Amino acid sequence: VNVSPLQFANPALPAIVTNALANAQVAPERLELEITESVFLNDDEGTEHMFKALKSIGVRLALDDFGTGYSSLGYLKTAPFDKIKIDQSFVRGATQPGSRNGAIIASIVSLAEALGMETTAEGVETLDELDLVRMLGCSHVQGYIYERPLSSMNAAARLSTGLMAIAQGPRSARASRQSMLRKVVLDHGGHRYNAMVRNISQTGALIEGLWNVPPGTIFRVVLADNHVVTATCRWSNEDRLGVEFSLPLRLDESGRIAAVAGRPPASVETDTTSQRKVG
Repeated sequence: VNVSPLQFANPALPAIVTNALANAQVAPERLELEITESVFLNDDEGTEHMFKALKSIGVRLALDDFGTGYSSLGYLKTAPFDKIKIDQSFVRGATQPGSRNGAIIASIVSLAEALGMETTAEGVETLDELDLVRMLGCSHVQGYIYERPLSSMNAAARLSTGLMAIAQGPRSARASRQSMLRKVVLDHGGHRYNAMVRNISQTGALIEGLWNVPPGTIFRVVLADNHVVTATCRWSNEDRLGVEFSLPLRLDESGRIAAVAGRPPASVETDTTSQRKVG
C-alpha cells in the first residue's frame, strides 16, 4: 500500500493502520507500506517516531522509487526498511549496449543485501529485463511482464485459481531491426558526411563510417532523396555509432521501414580528416 508524504506526516497514521488490519483480519506482517524518499525532506524527530510506531505494529516497510528523490544514504542507517524498490527508470534501457543502469541496479542490490533488505525491480516489461534483474540478484520483480493492473473482481478470480504467474512479454524492448548495407548522409552543423547503415529499426540504427562521435551528438540523417530524420548518437565505438531517431519511422504494408524503400542519397565530397571525427 502506497503511503503519501502527507499521510506519513499524520500522527494518526499508526492508529489508522491498526484499525484497518483489525477490520480486514489481516496479520500485520502481510501488509507492506511503500514510502517514498520525499518523507525525509523534513528530517526530524517526527519522522523517526513515525517509523518506530509503524514497525511496532509489525507491518513491513518498503522504500519506494529508490534513487529518484532525496537520494541521501544517511536515512538508511536508521530507517527500518525491509525492502528497497528500484525505480523503473533504472530498469528501462538497462539491457541496451553502453547503459550504466545495470551497474546501478547491481550496486543497489549489494547495498540492500549488506543492510539485510530485500529488493524489488519495478517496471519490468520484457524478458531480457527479467533475465537481467534476476542475474543481478533482485529478490522481487514488479511489472507488466507478469500482469497488468486488475480490478478487484478480476484479482479475486485469479487468486481463486492459484497464485502462479507466468512471465509473458516481448523478448526485448528494442524494436525489431532490419539488417542492410545502405549508404546515407549525415548532416552535423552544416557539415555533411558519408556513412553506411548496417541495421535499422523504427526507433534507431547502427551506422558506421564516422570515428569517435561523442554521445549526445545530434545529426540529420538523409536516408533517401526524399526522407531526412533527426537522430541522436547514444553510443559510439571507433567508427560505429548507435543513433536514436527523434520520431519513429513509418512501416510500409509489408512491415518494412518505408524510408529505406527509396533511392539512397548521392555521396557528398568530404576530406579524410572530417570523415574520421565529429564533435
